Amino acid sequence: MRLPGRWWLIAAGLVALLVLLRVAVFRPRPVEVEVVTVARGVVEDAVTNSQAGTVKARLRARVGADRAGRVAAIPHREGSSVRRGESLLLLDASTATTQLDAARRDLEAAHAAADAAAADQTLAKQQFDRTQSLFASRMVSQGDMDQAKSRFESADAVKKGGDARARRAEAAVRLAGDELAHLEVRAPFDGVISERLVEVGESVIPGQPVMEVVSLDPLYVSAPLDEIDIGRVREGLPARVTLDPYRGRVWQATVSRVAPVVNDVREQNRTLEVEVELKKDPSAPTPKPGTSADVEIILDRRPDVLRVPTNAVIEGKRVLVLDKGAAASRDVKIGLKNWDWTEVVSGVREGETVITSLEKQGVKAGARAVAKAAAGKP
Repeated sequence: MRLPGRWWLIAAGLVALLVLLRVAVFRPRPVEVEVVTVARGVVEDAVTNSQAGTVKARLRARVGADRAGRVAAIPHREGSSVRRGESLLLLDASTATTQLDAARRDLEAAHAAADAAAADQTLAKQQFDRTQSLFASRMVSQGDMDQAKSRFESADAVKKGGDARARRAEAAVRLAGDELAHLEVRAPFDGVISERLVEVGESVIPGQPVMEVVSLDPLYVSAPLDEIDIGRVREGLPARVTLDPYRGRVWQATVSRVAPVVNDVREQNRTLEVEVELKKDPSAPTPKPGTSADVEIILDRRPDVLRVPTNAVIEGKRVLVLDKGAAASRDVKIGLKNWDWTEVVSGVREGETVITSLEKQGVKAGARAVAKAAAGKP
């Protein structure tokens, strides 16, 4: 039984309508994806510490008194800045002061006695010279000559003895002064007082630590690296340091030491200790020794290369490019890379758009896609 021609037309129209509905209405919507434009920039190859590092001071000393005594004064509190040679602690100096005063009085007496002996020696020398002249003219006897000579030699010996006693008194003054100086503890270098270990009125003994002084210049960070990176790290490489208390701020540094041996205390986590010297930055806060730190050592740096986000690279050899509303797979050749950026040697052009939200469901080669920033636009 043949259908009239108009029914054929109706059937064909229904089929066309179904196709149109499938294409225009029931077709899956494009996947919204996050994208980044391929552009030129800096790419670095770097290694980071495997465990938290620590800010440390090159100069850190616990100072003590050279003599026993009772603490009489502590001029500074914890956190105070001090200069080299500045007084940190004073012991009771009453006895030492008295001894120094007595030594100075003895010195005055010794100098007076030496001056008197010098005057006697001068007079005896003048008399000897006159007697010697008269003796040459046969105007005095040999006995007078011998007496004048004896008086001069005696006066000269007394003068020498007086000079020796004066020098001994001077030494006694110096010793008393040194003893008094040893009752004062002074800063060994410029720094800050990090800890006071005694208080006024306490008694101390020689060698007992009384105060800790830390120099804040220079500072360095000691951090462990995984042993796999040992062969690529050397002294002199640039580094960056970040500290937990100062989010977003970066300190520039330089590798100053690479440990000669690997720490194998934990066999499953062998590490190599490195030290990086922090560069002075007047605009940045001064890090506090003991703060935890993260270190990034720059092994290589290329300043003007094509780059894409590292999370946009699939298996290290391809990317998905957003091309004419669809995700297209592109094979790429990569160069340097780090956690953030990967250098692209070939495979994409500057200005193209690569997809970064690869973990999103439906994102694959050939899938319809639209940049998230452009979603909802005509």
